[in-house]
Amino acid sequence: MRLILVLLNSVLWRGVFLDATITIYNEWLSQGGRVHYEADRWTKHNGLDRANLIPYCKGVGSPTGRWLNRDLNDHLFANWPQDPQHHGYPDPHYLLDHALQSKMFNHYMEQVRGYGSGIKNIIWDLKGLSWPSWMDKSHHEGKFPNNLDAAAEFVSLMVQSAKDYSGGHIPHILEVINEPEVSNFIGLQSIIDYHKVVAQKLKSRFGMQVAGPTYTSYAIVKSDLYNFGMWNKTAVFLDMSLHHLDFFSFHAYNNLYVSGEKFHFSGINEARLVAGVDMIENYSHLKKGEKVPLVISEYGRDRVIGLDRHQHNSITDFATTYLPSGFMFTFLKLREFLDRTVIFMFSNEQYGSETSLNWSIFTKDGHETTMAKFFKFWHSFYYDQKFLRVSSPFTGWERSVSPLALADPHKKELVVLLHNYDTTWQNIKLDFHGGWINLTVGESTCIQYKNGNTEMRSNVHFDTTKYKGNLGLPSQATCFYKFKTNYNFDGLRTNNENTYYGKDMVIPINNGHAETTISLPSSGYHTSHLRVGVSRNKNASGKPHRVVFNGYTLPSTFTLFDSDKVQATTKWQVWEFWVPNDRLKAANTVSMTFDGNGGHVSSVALVVGKLE
Repeated sequence: MRLILVLLNSVLWRGVFLDATITIYNEWLSQGGRVHYEADRWTKHNGLDRANLIPYCKGVGSPTGRWLNRDLNDHLFANWPQDPQHHGYPDPHYLLDHALQSKMFNHYMEQVRGYGSGIKNIIWDLKGLSWPSWMDKSHHEGKFPNNLDAAAEFVSLMVQSAKDYSGGHIPHILEVINEPEVSNFIGLQSIIDYHKVVAQKLKSRFGMQVAGPTYTSYAIVKSDLYNFGMWNKTAVFLDMSLHHLDFFSFHAYNNLYVSGEKFHFSGINEARLVAGVDMIENYSHLKKGEKVPLVISEYGRDRVIGLDRHQHNSITDFATTYLPSGFMFTFLKLREFLDRTVIFMFSNEQYGSETSLNWSIFTKDGHETTMAKFFKFWHSFYYDQKFLRVSSPFTGWERSVSPLALADPHKKELVVLLHNYDTTWQNIKLDFHGGWINLTVGESTCIQYKNGNTEMRSNVHFDTTKYKGNLGLPSQATCFYKFKTNYNFDGLRTNNENTYYGKDMVIPINNGHAETTISLPSSGYHTSHLRVGVSRNKNASGKPHRVVFNGYTLPSTFTLFDSDKVQATTKWQVWEFWVPNDRLKAANTVSMTFDGNGGHVSSVALVVGKLE
């Protein structure tokens, strides 16, 4: 009997044991001038929608965000005849035929009618792998045109035809070619030159914005391979795109690994995504002295190892629902750089012989799949909500719970969002800094894997006073906790954060030491923290032994969650350090020491905020 009581007390104590403290400040948090939750930037989906599904997509807050493969589908480019007056170029009269225009663009016009003028904010993506037999492709294994100007003319003529047919309702952004580095036969220089000539035509003729290179997630997550040899290819593309394109675009995925009833995830989120973004932005900072806007046109769950990814399985459903929420937390913390993201799901993917629903939000007749839970969760947030400043504890180790906070000053509601990367239950204490508000009772909504299914429990009453002031966060779950309050948010000031980068990147760790300098344009900062990307051998310690900022040893740190630490062949971590504001100068020296030799500091970012 005594043993039973001891075990019971242990279980009850687990319910109130503190795992982490999240601090919430009475300050709005603006990143690069963005303080509101802008729903149309984050949760649109890939692919055009069947007309009958458009109302259902609107209902869960996810309109189409990306028009795919117009050049490939119906053999539009492949069947295009040669201009009899201009050898090697497409016939400019071919797509002026109204019947052909109707065939090629009517599905898009259904989106215009269904979604209205907002449809212009989608991305137009081309496959870039389907070309007429009459084109000379001898330099690219017979698969891609030698004459890049002629190839770009196909794109320009297609856009002109779509503009004429739609009455000017064409998308604002075009991705030139999807995941071009997968097609080894094209070659990096041809990829660069093709993007440049397409951009020149579309920008001068239509005022369109152009994004590229639309790299795979692999190209970013493996940037540190071969002593950053993979990154060097990205840098060469940036040398062109920073001057000729409007956005740098890529994809971001995590994979699912399954063994029996057990599973885990691996991939770019969280640490390697932040590390990759910092490298891109650091490079832009060095080359142009400004940030480059980013587009992530596919994100979510990619490969399934241990199961057939096309067969229905409850674990696959959960991964497809859970992983995108982890990405959302990272995106919303990087909104200074990210212009828009598009999840890799479809309203319905069952076209032709395809029967799988593993990336579908609805069945053909509009019934919700499991994946609709992701969209319904994030549809709870809207523009009137503004981000509040939050901070995680500097424990010295890996952070497993990612926090966000929003408040609606009109409805007087405050929402705390938490994403649990860990496989264990977390008890979270909310610290409203300085006691600026006292909130204990509210309603929670959580998505979690339970009893073999993806469950979404909404509007569940909670009272933190029953659990020593803690919130319960289930394992591998995404939750938000909504509080009603009488607090007057009108008096809150805004902390405007911006990021500045070191004058060096991919810094070799020689004799256990690396150093850089970060310049700031002014003074009078209210908040500051440092982000240090470190890539080393798998068996080496990635944690800096010491980071000295202008002669002061930074005492507090944590590292972002690294989902790739088991599968990856290198160790690439991102460490965050608290920096005292009184240590900031116009030129800031950051000196880092490590145990042992070898590896690189991929980039060093200094995030500073001014209270206004």
